[in-house]
Amino acid sequence: MPKKGQSHKMPARQSSFQIDAMTKPFVIKSAVLQKGKANPFAVKTTNLKDTSNKNAAGKQEQVCDKEMEAKFNLMLKGKMDNLPHLPRSVVRIFISSTFSDMRAERNILSYEVFPKLKQFCLSKDLDFQVVDMRWGVTEDSQNDHSVEKICLQEVENCQQMSLGPNFVAIMGDRYGFRPIPIEISEEVFQSLKESAERIVKKPHAIKLMETWYKLDENCQPPKYILQPIRSQFSFFGDYSPGCDEPRTKHTQEWESTFADLRDILKTAALFSHGAKKLTDDQLREHYLSVTEIEIEKGILKADFKSQSAMVFHREIQGFTNFEDRMTKRHIDTSTEDGKVVPDKEVKYLQGKLEEKVKQKIDADFIHNYTVQWLPNGIDPKASEDHKAYLDNFCQDFYTNLKNMIESADDDRDTRDKTFAKIGYYSDYNEILHHLNFCEIKCRTFCGQENVLDSVKRYILDSSVRKPFVIYAPSGNGKTSVMAMIMQNLPVWLKEKPHVKIIRFLGTSALSLNIYDVLCSVCGQIADVAEQIMEPVGYRHMKNLQEYMPRFFRRISSLLKKPIIILLDSLDQLSAAHNAYELQWLPTSLPQNIRIVVSTLPREHGILDNLRAILPDKNCYVEIPNLPRETGVAIINKYLSKHNRKVTEYQEKVLINTFAKCPGPLFLKLILDEAIKWRSYTLPHQIELQQTVQGAINKLFDNLEIKFGKVIASHALGYITIARDGISENELEDVLSCDDEALDDVYRYHNPPVDGIIRIPPVLAARIRYDIKDYIVERISSDKYTMNWYHRQFFETAKNRYGTGTLGEKLHHNMAEIYMHENGIKKDITLSRRKLKIQNADRQITPQPVTWKNKRMLRCLPYHIIHAGGALSEQIAKEYCFCRLNFLSSKIAASGVESLVDELYEYLENQEDEEIKKLRNFFSLTKGDLSKSSRLAANILAHVNVESDEPYLRKLSEQATSYLENLDCPGLIPVYPGLAPRKDISSSLIHSYNGIAEIVSQSGDSVLVKTYKKGKEEENEFPHEIFHTGTQDLQQVNVPEIKQVEHYPLLDKAGKYVIYTSADSISLLHLVSGNRITKLFKDITDDPSKNQMVSKKMSTDTSHVVVLLDDGDILLIDTDSLMQIDRWTLKDEVEDVMGILCTKNDNLQVLVAVNGESGGKKTSEVQLYKPGDLEPKCFLFHFPLLKDLQGLSKKETFFTAIAEDGNSSKILTLDISRAEEMVPIDIGESIKQVAFSKSKPFACVLTNTGKVTAVDLQKSEILFHMTTDKPVTYFGISGTYSIVMLGDSDGSITLWNFKTGKNCGKFPAHAGPIQHMKVLDDYLVSHGQNEMKVWSLTELLVDFKETLKKNTASAFSGLMAMKTVISFDLHPNGIELVTASKDQMLRIWLLNGAKFLKEFDIGMESKKTVICANDKCCLLDNKGELKIINLNTTYDVSLDLPSHVSDFAIGKDGITLYTIGMKQKSLMVHIMDMKQETTKKSFPLKGSLKFETLDLCMSASERYLCIRCKILPAEYKDIEASWKKKGSFLTQVHPYKFLAVDLQQATGGLVTCMRELSTIPHLGEGVCAKAGNVMYITTRRWVVFWDIPTGKCDQRVCKNKDKGMMYRPCWFEDMDGVKGTSKAMVQSKDGHLLALGSEDGYLFIYNVESGYPIGQKAPATKHSASVIKAAFSPNVKWVASACQNNTIKLWDTSSGKEIFSTRVDAEVQQMKFSPNSKYLILLTGTDFTRVLIYRMHSETNKEIS
Repeated sequence: MPKKGQSHKMPARQSSFQIDAMTKPFVIKSAVLQKGKANPFAVKTTNLKDTSNKNAAGKQEQVCDKEMEAKFNLMLKGKMDNLPHLPRSVVRIFISSTFSDMRAERNILSYEVFPKLKQFCLSKDLDFQVVDMRWGVTEDSQNDHSVEKICLQEVENCQQMSLGPNFVAIMGDRYGFRPIPIEISEEVFQSLKESAERIVKKPHAIKLMETWYKLDENCQPPKYILQPIRSQFSFFGDYSPGCDEPRTKHTQEWESTFADLRDILKTAALFSHGAKKLTDDQLREHYLSVTEIEIEKGILKADFKSQSAMVFHREIQGFTNFEDRMTKRHIDTSTEDGKVVPDKEVKYLQGKLEEKVKQKIDADFIHNYTVQWLPNGIDPKASEDHKAYLDNFCQDFYTNLKNMIESADDDRDTRDKTFAKIGYYSDYNEILHHLNFCEIKCRTFCGQENVLDSVKRYILDSSVRKPFVIYAPSGNGKTSVMAMIMQNLPVWLKEKPHVKIIRFLGTSALSLNIYDVLCSVCGQIADVAEQIMEPVGYRHMKNLQEYMPRFFRRISSLLKKPIIILLDSLDQLSAAHNAYELQWLPTSLPQNIRIVVSTLPREHGILDNLRAILPDKNCYVEIPNLPRETGVAIINKYLSKHNRKVTEYQEKVLINTFAKCPGPLFLKLILDEAIKWRSYTLPHQIELQQTVQGAINKLFDNLEIKFGKVIASHALGYITIARDGISENELEDVLSCDDEALDDVYRYHNPPVDGIIRIPPVLAARIRYDIKDYIVERISSDKYTMNWYHRQFFETAKNRYGTGTLGEKLHHNMAEIYMHENGIKKDITLSRRKLKIQNADRQITPQPVTWKNKRMLRCLPYHIIHAGGALSEQIAKEYCFCRLNFLSSKIAASGVESLVDELYEYLENQEDEEIKKLRNFFSLTKGDLSKSSRLAANILAHVNVESDEPYLRKLSEQATSYLENLDCPGLIPVYPGLAPRKDISSSLIHSYNGIAEIVSQSGDSVLVKTYKKGKEEENEFPHEIFHTGTQDLQQVNVPEIKQVEHYPLLDKAGKYVIYTSADSISLLHLVSGNRITKLFKDITDDPSKNQMVSKKMSTDTSHVVVLLDDGDILLIDTDSLMQIDRWTLKDEVEDVMGILCTKNDNLQVLVAVNGESGGKKTSEVQLYKPGDLEPKCFLFHFPLLKDLQGLSKKETFFTAIAEDGNSSKILTLDISRAEEMVPIDIGESIKQVAFSKSKPFACVLTNTGKVTAVDLQKSEILFHMTTDKPVTYFGISGTYSIVMLGDSDGSITLWNFKTGKNCGKFPAHAGPIQHMKVLDDYLVSHGQNEMKVWSLTELLVDFKETLKKNTASAFSGLMAMKTVISFDLHPNGIELVTASKDQMLRIWLLNGAKFLKEFDIGMESKKTVICANDKCCLLDNKGELKIINLNTTYDVSLDLPSHVSDFAIGKDGITLYTIGMKQKSLMVHIMDMKQETTKKSFPLKGSLKFETLDLCMSASERYLCIRCKILPAEYKDIEASWKKKGSFLTQVHPYKFLAVDLQQATGGLVTCMRELSTIPHLGEGVCAKAGNVMYITTRRWVVFWDIPTGKCDQRVCKNKDKGMMYRPCWFEDMDGVKGTSKAMVQSKDGHLLALGSEDGYLFIYNVESGYPIGQKAPATKHSASVIKAAFSPNVKWVASACQNNTIKLWDTSSGKEIFSTRVDAEVQQMKFSPNSKYLILLTGTDFTRVLIYRMHSETNKEIS
């Protein structure tokens, strides 16, 4: 399917650490690639092992490419026939061997080989996993005889999941354990029984068979089932206290019984086989060992690939004593004639097995070893030969497996490279994933014909032009219906050509957010139609939304066949791009395009929004509950599929139970119970739950009983709480780091390998197996993960395992596996074994911190944030947010926005000033931070580190170290010169008048009510919202509401406003303006619910709790306005003092109620949890005050204020522990209270105006806070640890919450402060109908600056300098001199920006130059010139001219040249600063009119050159001269150039004229070349002005092929080169000239040749005009600055850019230090900054 002009990026390999290249599809269709018309499918692969015939191989490759292309083209159209296997990113090896004799081999593999293979796989972005079933086989699995079944299931899993090799057999002299059959067909069992009766001499043989095998007629056909061991020996495997003796007795009895059974069955089978009643295969079942069964599954019966299995065979020679216990561990023996000898039957079976293996496996993958027997078995310490054998074994194992992996990886690379050259928008893995998922969901579908018929009519009705919606509660089968629609489409369309596209949203990386989904769907359609999408059409969501209707129309007219798009589970989308608003869904479709979507009815308001944009009821169908007949049909089909049936009684129980909850999920749950029923299961043993939640909990109960509560609850919990699900490797890793789980697992046995402890793979495998039907495989960061498929499973599991202390503990363990780059070794104590293993190796997958490891980068912060108190507060900083490598990788992988979101989320739960600083930095920093060097430089420049911020200090050190160790030169900020700094007045962001009150707040917004003015109708909508993001007020269409209980509330994100009336609740979307209103009676389905008296928003604002007039408490989901739960209050509504609810992680409703007990006033706090019928109650002996309650310490502490006579008490309840804290007696009446979100702290305001801080956990008063005037309102910021007290005078005082100290105050309002709100980084204050918004960051910075006493601090020193107007560098190379508007001259050390001294100069020096002998020349805007001795700080006693325009310094450093006005004439003065005398002075001849003028010297110092900015009138005259002469090009520049001969000193002016004319040259810059020649930049070139001769023109290079320093010569399109060179600077040695042009280029020219360095244009450039340039004195580098505030560093030897960074404002001055070690910048105009960068050289050391 060649497409002209199409480029392509197919997904890169599936891997643990690398996302597909198509994660952001379509952006790779560049215009350049679209020009090509070559066949994109002629692929030649050079990576072939056999290169002997390249032409033949090339043809074979092309054929393969064509086959892959053809197959993918069918997949793009929706064909699901013969789908390829899903690509895998794990190497999963099943190790099969006998156990006791192979201990040395398996141990050395664990120690030495597996870690190396993990690292090798890691280098190829693969996971490595070993399935070793020798350990973790519990007594429970022995009891139900399930070990063999689990082993075979794991072999199959490895075959399906592993990339390349999947099975390794290690064979020796033992054949292995030979089990008895678990199931025997009825016919065979009867034959065996008959044979046993005839030949077996044991009298109890028949009874034994009948006891241990029971006929299960529910099997189809009927089978005899081996009974559990505990059915007869109840103490088997029972390690309960006091059971040692009966357990030993029953274990021995079972072993004896098993031996008898095996002998009876083997003998009977052999006899029956001889009588032709058993086939050969049926006979073999009684002789095979578990090891042979595994090898048969893994090799002999496998769909075999030559490089998927390998065999290691070890033969031991020299056995002597076969009665020896150690010998018997290594070879099977039997007794013949009373003598122990090798077992001949085993030898025969082993020989046959080896022959079969050799026929199946390539000889290259079979390794044979011979070793001599030693008394201790395989003992490398005792035998060099044994050591050599193990070394060879390890080497062969590693080499073979490594080669196999490389071969499979080469195949994968070949596919990837092939698709990389085919022009598809579509992601191969994405398309295959959804088609495969669809095929799986169709397998067991049954019923819902009416729903399918509705969809069929929609598809076939050509008059319909709208989308179609399917909705149903979770568990009703929406996804299966969508899959069946996909499958039925060919039949419905009568096999006519069509295109069908399906996406199961939320199941893959490209189906998580609506933008990626729409891009993926449109790209697939474009691929089918062989069309190019308009690149601008999908650049952003807004573009895509506008482009889609146009795209659909074009495709519709091109394809002219049905296109059906199925989007399942809209509720699984993220909220990004306002997905739930459905504005992206086209409501009018072309005739041949159909869109079918499905959703839950109550999630995120999606169905309501759909009905708003699609009001036609014919566009909807609801999936109903299953009718009885369909349920019966599903039961029969399901049982038949599993070869089962049920008894009549069991069927009745099933159908009756189903009738109570007739949904597909519930039916599946009870059917999974039913297929376990035997025909002999007793009625009282049959128990089914009545609800979905009950059935799920019953499943969880059974798993906890089966595997143990700890291991089962933790495993299920990890599946639930893991971000985007958990991979199998991760599940084993996290359980192996879970000491509590390991302690539970190793109750009775020690870990098998010394020093290593892992969760037994068989245990994790058994848990996975038991829940496999409820788990869906999804893709997260290119890793396949297990997720709960149904929402009810997730919600039930989350409530059970994912909240509270257990949830935090599990998040802690999940975080731990991602934190370590090189695995984890830590101590563990196995309490029941009384064993401590020090530094136990958990052998988890290494987690390198790299941008490729997207899974780790996504999951680690998430789990750290949700671990809460289970993790140290410092972990987040140490491993994530204050770790340069993590930050750099995170930004490179997912952008700054993702990081900022995580920083915000962290701060919602934890107050931390260091994290706060980083969040501010990343939120506000502009420019690309994806390069580590740029990030490091920006951190050093923008983040100011205090002495009490150790983690930011470490981050700063990491950034410095990183930059110092770069291989190329760069700039390292010496101090954080770009960090925030403001004074109090500039901390005021906005001020708004006419604000009546602050109504509500969210994290970053406040909702206000405006002051009513004028007519009533003018204030119909008096509410406005202030958002910190936009920093502006926006009107919202919320009507006037007078009752306080109905006041509007903001949701947390500032996205919704929710308000109520007496009988309804309304939700207003602030972006779209959509409004949803619902009556309470509709929400509750109760017509009587029509009067609301109170409501509260939860802290995470995803829920609203409403108190109705009849005492009903209603919990409502804010997204959908659906009821979550409802309770009835037993008290009077009037007695309710407050009501609130906690956040979603631990959702509870808390109601504070006053009452009486024994004639005394009391109160009660009632805790309601969703799903609970009754609340938990806590009684207090004091009545509560109304609406003075709140939550603190991450919502684990509830606090209320109680009355006690004339004073108040603070009553606190620890919700998590259900404990009451000791009341705190304040002694005065409390009228306001505020709480810290993350700490158990609160502050209260009493009636006397005193504010008191209290520790709620310790029940202590911390300190009191007072102000000069009475406190009228206060606020608290836990993040910044400050309390803000607003007083009656309008001032705000800041107190440090940690120290209890007053930080100072500032005036805020003209009258009393009436209200204050804290919004993240902002303080909103209100008073006198005025609202002000303050920056907390800048407020606190200013207070810190005020309090600092040490002027040597960089923070209070150079960074605080906001009005520096000029600087210069001391010739000693270590000092900087700055001049400021405050008329102070300050001296600083460049190293560390340390302050040295300052003195008053009495002027604002616009030009500062340090000369020889510590003289400093200063010039201000008024023309005053001063010379100051920097040592004495005194003025030099030299008679200086007044009204100086500019000055220049001679090369000797002591000669001063000035020009200035004197009595209307320009005077030139030449002075000797050393002798302090005037050498010459003379007036300039003629009249010179100008706006400004500045000076420079010719190289010979004979001429003083003047750059004169001409007046507009003179420019017009010059312009007229150009036109008059007609032969001159225009020079649109403001400057002309003149020179004065200093030797003659006659005052005559020499004007730079254009060739053969009297017209002045106009240009931009001038500097000295050599002798008396000057460079001048004009238009696109440089002209050379020879002052004595007056000649001024361009020059040509020596080769005369190009103009010297003529920029257009170095571009293909010379006419396209625009703009002049604004910046010009010459190197100190005069050999190089740097020119920065308006088009952003910085050329470095060789002065002699006139060619640029490298004789080509620079490869990179600035994005705006270059305005400044500077050479380093050692001539190694050039620095340039542009109007976009970007600084670039260039290498003068190559002309290449080597470093780039951004600053805050336009650069005014830029200069290297004399020793080339530092670059200093002055930026800004009104407020300036001095920035110091240290040069780092390519030798990885500072410039010496």
